[in-house]
Amino acid sequence: SPAGINCGSICSANYAANSVVTLTATPLPGLAFTGWSGACSTATTATCTLTMSKALSVKANFSK
Repeated sequence: SPAGINCGSICSANYAANSVVTLTATPLPGLAFTGWSGACSTATTATCTLTMSKALSVKANFSK
């Protein structure tokens, strides 16, 4: 949230400077969320909240 991003294997979205963006990793059936890398690497749950003060890169990691 806010609206504007719904990812498959790769995606991107543009947000206004200083927007607060919340990402929620939702695994496909048979997969488990194993953590974030990039700007969300310190998040400990499947939800990560970022302030878009600059261009940021995030990766949600999943495994079987």
